[in-house]
Amino acid sequence: MTRRWISRLLITTLLVFTVGTAGETGDVASAAARRSAAIFARGCVTADHPLASEAGAEMLRRGGNVVDAAVATAFALSVVRPEGCGLGGGGFMLIWDAEKQRAVAIDYRERAPRQARRDMFVKGKGDAEDGRASRTGGLAVAVPGEVAGLCFALKEYGSLDRQTVLGPAIRLACEGFVVDETFRSAQAEVLADFDSHADYASRFAPLFERYLNRGKPFDVGDRFRSPLAGVLERIAAEGASGFSAGPVAEAIIAEVRKQNGIMAREDLAAMTPVVRQPLRATFEGYNVIAMPPPSSGGVALIETLNILTAYERQHPDVSLANLGHNGPRAVHLIAEAMKHAFADRAAFLGDADFADVPVAHLISTRHAEQLAAKIDPDRTLPTGAYGRFAPVEDGGTSHFCVIDREGNAVACTGTINTLFGSYVVEPTYGIVLNNEMDDFAAVPGQPNAFGLIQSEANAVAAGKKPLSSMSPTILVKDGKAAIVAGGSGGPRIISGTLQVLLNIVRFGQDVETAVRSPRFHHQWLPATLFVEPALSRALKEPLEQRGHVVKVRGKLAATQAVVRTKDGVTGASDPRKGGRPAGF
Repeated sequence: MTRRWISRLLITTLLVFTVGTAGETGDVASAAARRSAAIFARGCVTADHPLASEAGAEMLRRGGNVVDAAVATAFALSVVRPEGCGLGGGGFMLIWDAEKQRAVAIDYRERAPRQARRDMFVKGKGDAEDGRASRTGGLAVAVPGEVAGLCFALKEYGSLDRQTVLGPAIRLACEGFVVDETFRSAQAEVLADFDSHADYASRFAPLFERYLNRGKPFDVGDRFRSPLAGVLERIAAEGASGFSAGPVAEAIIAEVRKQNGIMAREDLAAMTPVVRQPLRATFEGYNVIAMPPPSSGGVALIETLNILTAYERQHPDVSLANLGHNGPRAVHLIAEAMKHAFADRAAFLGDADFADVPVAHLISTRHAEQLAAKIDPDRTLPTGAYGRFAPVEDGGTSHFCVIDREGNAVACTGTINTLFGSYVVEPTYGIVLNNEMDDFAAVPGQPNAFGLIQSEANAVAAGKKPLSSMSPTILVKDGKAAIVAGGSGGPRIISGTLQVLLNIVRFGQDVETAVRSPRFHHQWLPATLFVEPALSRALKEPLEQRGHVVKVRGKLAATQAVVRTKDGVTGASDPRKGGRPAGF
């Protein structure tokens, strides 16, 4: 009782500080616009929920470092963005330590259970009952890595204790938070799926009752109280074992098995993060630091930047900036470069612990020169002209950025894959479990939930990690982090992060404008160039004349970015998802 009373007092104090400093009038979008341009003297956090940004900023004000802020933000997001990320998922964290001039890539992506088999989702061969088995139910659940990864990052690179760092998340879970349009829209989208499957409300009753309000989407402004307080308190007290062992682990396995899954206690107990060597490249005087496989984002991002640079080198009369921001010629050029990168993604990328992934070749300038030479400025090419993989005829993610005035930074993306993951929710502790098994090439030759075609390199295997589009990225100049970016939205993460970086570096936009600017996306297959509505009128006809199939899509990714300037640090949270920066 005393602990809960203190929690209520602390969350009230936190909310008063947040609202008071934001000057909110109830209009989240206008509040985001006012706060996005703020310059903070010491540090800035940008997440896709204001309370998550504030959780990280609180750690900075307490004297914590950027990793403390990152871990606090991630745990807070598990409470306030349960539809997209959380304890039942996994992610990637990229750290830049300016003092030690060291980059660290922490991979806590989910793994396939030990009983997983290559053909488990092939109808008639494995355990799959229908085409949705890799997306809903127990078979879709991969072994979560989020808690193990965050606790490892805090222990190895943080400076504050777990109780302090998890404090904001626990307070938010105890007292609840105000529902925004992003959460309400996610509920509505999933409930539409429930309406199409008569058995879902009973089959996935914990999700239906705990997070979907028994079939009636919340109204914006309602208060939602998360069921995660108990498990968060266990993690604060016991560390990762509070999740991967004892009653929490038993409850998770029981629910997964009830839903016909194959995950076992041994899988949870064995889940440990992997420290990997980050990818490195150069672009416009910046050192680019990105995630290696099983992230495809780092390879695709660097490859695309290299292709664009090579094309300009081959055509001295062409400058991307001079083609005009979001002008038809610029969009065509960027889309053609992205198509080559996504075709290579399909052909080569997977978990490098299991497959031979030619990373050095894919991000080499020689490879970029060869691909750039194929680009026709006046027309797009047939599908088979990209890569060598024979073509076959928002997801649930959250990203945040942290930067301080000394040039230390974290870029971190967490996910449960699609909205509310597998729909499997452990009923006692309220943990939403991922459906990352669909990020494998679950059925060879068939696209996954995001329309991505993938090769044998990303086939299902026991203990393997599925390929991801998450793209946490840090650009370093003069030894200090200068730009940090990333996003959410499946493969659109790659194109969204790319465009934010190009907007800042090539088109000279400030960080707020770069994040808010309308976007486009092409992932090679399907052979469609998606554009946001604001670009449709200006782009549709000239791009169709170049052979593109152009379709309008409402929102393409939600990005976050922070930038260090001579005056301090500043950031922008994407209005597409209702976030807001915080700092001090």
